[in-house]
Amino acid sequence: VDCNDRDYDVCWETLGYSLPWDADMMYGCVCGGGYEGYDCSIRICPTGDDPLTTSQQNEVQLLECQATDGTFTLSFMGHTTKPISVHSSAIQFTDALNQLTTLTKSATSSSSILVSWLPGETTACTEAGNDIQIEFLQNFGDLPLLVPNGSLLTHSMAGNSPLITAQKVVTGSKESDVCSNRGTCSEVTGLCSCEEGWTTSDGNGNVGTRGDCGHLAEGTTSACPGVPECLGFGSCSGPPEYRCQCQEGRYGPDCAQMSCPMGKSWFSPPTASNSAHEVAECSDMGNCDSNTGTCFCADGFKGSACEFMTCPGRPDECSGNGQCKDMASLSEEAEQNGNPIAVEYGIDPNSVLTWDADQMLGCLCNDGYEGYDCSLRSCPKGDDPSTIYQENEVQHLACTDDDDDGSFRVSFRGEKTALLHATDTVDELKAALNALTTVEGVKIEYTDVDIYVGATGLDADALQLCRASGQSVNIEFLAPTGDVPLVKVDSGDMMGISGSIDVTEHIKGTKEYIDCSGRALCDHNLGECECFAGYSSSNGQGGPGSRGDCGYKNPYGNQV
Repeated sequence: VDCNDRDYDVCWETLGYSLPWDADMMYGCVCGGGYEGYDCSIRICPTGDDPLTTSQQNEVQLLECQATDGTFTLSFMGHTTKPISVHSSAIQFTDALNQLTTLTKSATSSSSILVSWLPGETTACTEAGNDIQIEFLQNFGDLPLLVPNGSLLTHSMAGNSPLITAQKVVTGSKESDVCSNRGTCSEVTGLCSCEEGWTTSDGNGNVGTRGDCGHLAEGTTSACPGVPECLGFGSCSGPPEYRCQCQEGRYGPDCAQMSCPMGKSWFSPPTASNSAHEVAECSDMGNCDSNTGTCFCADGFKGSACEFMTCPGRPDECSGNGQCKDMASLSEEAEQNGNPIAVEYGIDPNSVLTWDADQMLGCLCNDGYEGYDCSLRSCPKGDDPSTIYQENEVQHLACTDDDDDGSFRVSFRGEKTALLHATDTVDELKAALNALTTVEGVKIEYTDVDIYVGATGLDADALQLCRASGQSVNIEFLAPTGDVPLVKVDSGDMMGISGSIDVTEHIKGTKEYIDCSGRALCDHNLGECECFAGYSSSNGQGGPGSRGDCGYKNPYGNQV
């Protein structure tokens, strides 16, 4: 894209990244010059043009500077020159650009660029505008545009505004191949090991000091490298290039090297605002062994492309006490106050906000275990006996059925009871609820205080859970305590009920339901409460019992 606007900020492609969760939570390495890899441990080898490919051109870019005083800067590949005066000569302008470390240097060439401008002009910028042509002599291929900043330029002529613009004239078409594709790179030393007959060049096919294998030192080439040619993993282009066209997954001058699997990058620069994580080799979280095509992943990552974060836990994932799941699967286990809730995560594979749906893994602990790695045993929970004027949760279940033929199931926190019948009594309902792992104890009574087992003068159906005239019962939660969710009877769990089944909250639970009733320290190695002095195991309702929850306040014990 040409840069021809006086608002120089538009010439910079600045991409914001703030909405995705990882914006300020994931950290990675930004490597210094000459290094790459997820941990910056890999040395980068010189790149260069393959001299046997012909009819290729250097990149040429054009600047126009219209100003009479002030300074400007030019940026290339993220590096910026020192301020350049509008009165700079061609030599001074060239020297300023040559100071950029992103311009490749050659000991046999006095400059990385060739600068020319309008005949007769002696300064970089003029009142009417000077055209400055820059040919890149040592950086090859399709290069990014020089980005000018002329915010400090001035123009002495009234009505004229200062301006410096940039545009491409010739797009570079030479290769910028590692080791000029005539050698292999040592990632340990950052040096090219050239094929027989090839050596370092000056960037133009002559002998030089670039270290790029771009000079044919001996004789001529009449075959592609490798025995057989291209080692059987590609086809030879023939004269005059004699370049191997490698099969997919192979590269290098003789196709000996293997690419590694690709995955969504864990850490990479954004490609658009709030969008990153493009596909990369080893997912940018491992180093590729090009001899075998195998990724060696960073600690904490796994998969053929290092595309998965490992679940914590030793010696097994989740300490053997849970399931390792990705975010999309974990969302299916979402709960609110113990009730399953419908949550989707990563349903849209193109959403930038849930890019990690199938990559980020975590532990879903089995019952009785907790912690990020499921290594901690859970302790009993209960009500704090030292807090007073609190209530158990009481829920009101009302059922109407005309013919006594109906049946239903009750669910609580994702679990369903065995089948209950309209003619069952509170005893069967109590037994069914207490059989659920999500219920520790309930007390159930008929709402009508005159209805109870043993009462005289009752109608034949008085003790049924469902009656033609309607029946209602109170379900009191002894444990768990607190504001628990309503029991539910879904429409799909009612069979033959001619009327309705409704559940409402009669008394909101206000008791605590906390580790060790808040009156002990939890020993997570054993899953046992070490009660403070004056407290011991309770029955869940403040009396002595066997819950192991430290919820009983001893009347004659030490007080805390």
